[in-house]
Amino acid sequence: MWGTIFDLEDNPPYRYEGSHILPSTDSPRDVGCPVQLAEIPSHITRDGRDDQPEDWAPWPWLRLSLGREDAVLDRGQVQGMWESMGAWLEQTGGDR
Repeated sequence: MWGTIFDLEDNPPYRYEGSHILPSTDSPRDVGCPVQLAEIPSHITRDGRDDQPEDWAPWPWLRLSLGREDAVLDRGQVQGMWESMGAWLEQTGGDR
């Protein structure tokens, strides 16, 4: 019932090698640890009927997958992550 809307399959994340190791662009990639975002399309309903809203907006849940672990986030949690990631992007300002 989940539809993937983003993944890092073509650009795998860097492998976490411990808190004492500073990553670099030459660090190994973790191809066995996919990162994905997925949504529930509006036509999916709990009782199985096809009664999606007219605006076709997805349900307000987002699945974050990291390797074999999944977490389901609501809009408020996604908002907090989005704000934190945006602030981080602004602070880093580019490649180091």
